[in-house]
Amino acid sequence: MLRLKIFAKLAAATSLTALVCMSANAQDRISDFSLVDADGRFFQLSRNAHKNAIVLLAYDMESRDARRAAGDLEDLAEQFADQQVDFLVINSTGLADKTVMREEAEDEDISLRILMDDTQLVAEELGLTRAAEVAIIDPQASAVVYRGALSSRHADGSRSERNAGSYAEEALTAILAGGEISSETLASTGDALDFTAKTAFLESVTYADDVAPILEQRCSACHQEGGVAPFAMESHQMIQGWSPMIRESLMTKRMPPGQIDNEYVQAFHDINHITVEETQKLVHWIDTGARNEGSTDPLAALDISPAKWLNGEPDMIIDIPPQQIPATGVLEYRNLVVPLDIDEDVWVKAVEFEAGDPAVLHHIIAFSYGPDGINQFEILNQGIGLGAYAPGNELNLYPENAGFPLEAGGGLLLQMHYTVSGKETVDASQIGLYLWEEEPEKVVLGGSAADMDIDVPPFSTKEMVATKTFREDVYLSMLGPHMHFRGYDANFKLRYPDGRVEEVLNIPNYQFNWQKVYDFKEPMFLPAGTELVFRGTFDNTEYNPNNPDPSVTLNWGEQTWQEMFFGFFRYTEADSGE
Repeated sequence: MLRLKIFAKLAAATSLTALVCMSANAQDRISDFSLVDADGRFFQLSRNAHKNAIVLLAYDMESRDARRAAGDLEDLAEQFADQQVDFLVINSTGLADKTVMREEAEDEDISLRILMDDTQLVAEELGLTRAAEVAIIDPQASAVVYRGALSSRHADGSRSERNAGSYAEEALTAILAGGEISSETLASTGDALDFTAKTAFLESVTYADDVAPILEQRCSACHQEGGVAPFAMESHQMIQGWSPMIRESLMTKRMPPGQIDNEYVQAFHDINHITVEETQKLVHWIDTGARNEGSTDPLAALDISPAKWLNGEPDMIIDIPPQQIPATGVLEYRNLVVPLDIDEDVWVKAVEFEAGDPAVLHHIIAFSYGPDGINQFEILNQGIGLGAYAPGNELNLYPENAGFPLEAGGGLLLQMHYTVSGKETVDASQIGLYLWEEEPEKVVLGGSAADMDIDVPPFSTKEMVATKTFREDVYLSMLGPHMHFRGYDANFKLRYPDGRVEEVLNIPNYQFNWQKVYDFKEPMFLPAGTELVFRGTFDNTEYNPNNPDPSVTLNWGEQTWQEMFFGFFRYTEADSGE
């Protein structure tokens, strides 16, 4: 832990302006940041505030110095194994392919966790400029307290002719003992990190031609007047005022919401995503003052009036009975029975939900029942039924030539979950059904891999796994993880009958406030005997910013301060011979 003497020195020597730090110097404050590692797991600086120090080594696969330094860093990690110090490798070359990095780690026998700085923005934040360079961070103070060569073996310059020893070890020892860190540091002998790929285009970034189009495409759907976001992106002045928050959201991967691993963006419909280049442009534009040096403001001229229904006008609109929502209190789930006025069977090909009051409507799950009434066993076997609403998940799509049957004389059973907002309101939501004109070839089916035996002790993390085996050949068309506030990450893999394992969806930073199901663009064929493996992590520590109470033991429950563990899926049966 950085002692008071060192922290006072930091406070006196540095300042933070507008939450922007282009290039930190040693003992400089830095912004919070998040990265995904080579295994697809999430790392956020602020969620490691309980550590005494975090040591990061800049890595370049082309650098012999970096490869040697990685081995020496592993030795140093063993020395401080019981000191609450994390030792990490950070690839800041712009490499985005995690498979390549995993192969490199195996070839070079690197067992340390490797963070993927694909935008190179974290390297800039930390002031890393050379391969094999080390940055030591005090996560409690959000400060770089040492930057330079790992040891004399990797140092350039003099320092009494590079006297023998590990400079990083000296710095860590001083930090843990509450002593002073030597102000004399030496640069790494590693090659300079190459930032030219992005600096070439960043010099010409403008608000009108570059920034506004990104915000329009990636953000304005929510950031509009009356939208679910806290402010409307309606002018340059508004963007400039909110620019520190926009930067923080990008650096911590908090926005766009519900991001999945970049490897799977192209596999699913309607994914919230921002590219590496777009992130670089936005952050650097903000860091240089977030100015509009032109005479036009595209956002001010933008007429954001989206259609009420994302998928076009529905064939059938169902008005959910208005629900009175009190200002305060705990609200139990409401199960509404809504008969359908249809005199013949129909087949649904897509479902869309229109929230009446998004401020209080947490979710809707729409199940169906037939003319004989509600059968709980049938309801349980529907998975998430026709579809589900949660913020960010209004539209539910089915595979081509597949549909969900609704029988004449039947209706819908709606599970409604509300939270209070501090004022009384009425929620009058709607459901839009899109119908096939003729009976489709396949029936949409659903289910879940679930575990209700949840037991997570206070101030701890716990990983859980649930599985589901398909007894027949099927086409998998949708996946949807569901946990509550302590959900940290989520992952789906397939274990085939021949033993092969394939990852099909990874969500490094699970966000309960942005529930989403993921519809495959092309359903996956699964032979009989394939096992779906749903893995998730619960973070019940005080370092989880969403945790309402880390002192309680987590168990199964319907309320958001309790927990659930569902890996929902949707599928169709395969024809014989497929």
